[in-house]
Amino acid sequence: MELKIITGMSGAGKSSALKIFEDLGYYPMDNVPCYLIEKYIELNKLQEKPIEKMAVVVDFRSQTNPIALVEDIKKLKFINEDTQIIFLQASDKKITIRYNELRRPHPFGEFGDVIDGINKENTLLKDIKRLADYLIDTTNYNYSDLKIVIEEIAQHESKFILNISSFGYKYGIPEDANFIFDVRFLPNPYYNSDLRNLNGTNRKLQDYLDSFKLSIEFLDDIIKMLEKTVEGYIKQGKSMLNVSFGCTGGKHRSVYMAEKLSEKLKDKSWIIVKKHRDGDKW
Repeated sequence: MELKIITGMSGAGKSSALKIFEDLGYYPMDNVPCYLIEKYIELNKLQEKPIEKMAVVVDFRSQTNPIALVEDIKKLKFINEDTQIIFLQASDKKITIRYNELRRPHPFGEFGDVIDGINKENTLLKDIKRLADYLIDTTNYNYSDLKIVIEEIAQHESKFILNISSFGYKYGIPEDANFIFDVRFLPNPYYNSDLRNLNGTNRKLQDYLDSFKLSIEFLDDIIKMLEKTVEGYIKQGKSMLNVSFGCTGGKHRSVYMAEKLSEKLKDKSWIIVKKHRDGDKW
């Protein structure tokens, strides 16, 4: 049986991930103790028409002993060969915002305190995080972004996620980026009256920036660097890299570079998630 174990931080999107897997035809189970999953796997093998795909959320709501939970998850991987662990996380700031928006108490915080709950959960989950086949940071994800990643995980063997984003420096630098490329050195379409109102997804604007050798060479250099970086990340057991391009307003040059890089890498065996952070300001 194909088994996806969803775990990670409260507020990082585990319920959403389970719903996406359910939509993809997986039998969903939430907040299930590992010993019940083990029994379910055994019973499923005896059925005339066994369930072929199952997704389960496993966390400390059903078991608070971190050592025991780690061993139980390892056991599940042992008794069911086709098992993958998907660990969801987000920044402390983003999780706090999500809980405040929903006006919900944190399940592990004293009197529901969110910060206290996040600190406790980070400690509890550190060993489980090391077991993960996929590490997904949802800090800047919406539901559609997470759906892209989950669908790719369900369909492909690739285990590496490359997040490519654009942003405007006037609105702040992204906190979760591994690499930030400042592309304000490229010719600025803002000063071309025919291009000013367009954005970097527009073919006319892209053709304009493509006409500069500097743009093409810079993109080629980034691709070479990323190929080496991703290779190194995979060897170290890492599964995600965040790359951001920044220009003044996050509308022209940074968007152009994010679009071009995504297009160039589409045939790689990586999961590519493209996002224009400040697109709502265009």
